[in-house]
Amino acid sequence: MPAIRYTELYNRTVVFGQQASVDADGNGTNDLVFKTSLVGDPIHKEDKRQWRVQVYAATRFPVNPDDHIPVMSQKQQIGVADFNGYHWSEGVAALLAEKVTNEEDQVFWRGDWRDADHLFVPFMIVQNSRIYTGWVEVSFSTNQEQLILHRAALSQKENQAIETGS
Repeated sequence: MPAIRYTELYNRTVVFGQQASVDADGNGTNDLVFKTSLVGDPIHKEDKRQWRVQVYAATRFPVNPDDHIPVMSQKQQIGVADFNGYHWSEGVAALLAEKVTNEEDQVFWRGDWRDADHLFVPFMIVQNSRIYTGWVEVSFSTNQEQLILHRAALSQKENQAIETGS
């Protein structure tokens, strides 16, 4: 079992208009940021309040061809290799959930993470060609319109898989 660095996020909430950063490796710089944005979509005639997660320079997400990141449950392995149609990529700003209002004023929610209840966002940090895998445990409440950040974990051993929730 690899040594793991945990970062308690104290159930920090991200409501629309706010953001929260995570320094998973404890070096004083942010590795991920959870943020919101308002997007007007004139083609589909929708307004979208979006919750996204974005990586900084040394951090990577696994993404599929549709730019989605996997929703991971407890006790799943996050390794350094590409997996299940996902490839590790830098510069990603992945959509977690969005509240959509259409031109008929109908409101509904979309996104892979809209029903998240203690699920895990996988990531890796690359430092000096060394790879460290990690996760952020999150929940999402459509009723309260907020993302909840519980904790983060990062393997302290390079090129080691980490288990979600471990």
